Amino acid sequence: MSRHGPDPERLFFGSVVGTARRLAAEQGSMAEAIATIRGVAGDREDLLVQGAGLGVGAWSVNPGLPADLLAAGLLVGSVPRLELDVLLHWMTVGQQRGLSGARYRA
Repeated sequence: MSRHGPDPERLFFGSVVGTARRLAAEQGSMAEAIATIRGVAGDREDLLVQGAGLGVGAWSVNPGLPADLLAAGLLVGSVPRLELDVLLHWMTVGQQRGLSGARYRA
């Protein structure tokens, strides 16, 4: 949080990733979950890829709940045109954060 209040971009990112985590935990329909995530994210496909990559990267070095991987899968599945090099970048960042002990997952 800055002196001027919370960062709206970070709050929006948290909303997108939080929605994916909630839907993964509910274990409902994938098609409905993906539609919901797309609705929350709007045209921000970059946040979907970032959230998925950070989540998988952090999980790979510090495994958590299976729902964490499911959430990342829902985020990736919500991207109409996935750029694998961008996903790999965020996975690497997630691994670095996971190795540093940071509790920030996605």
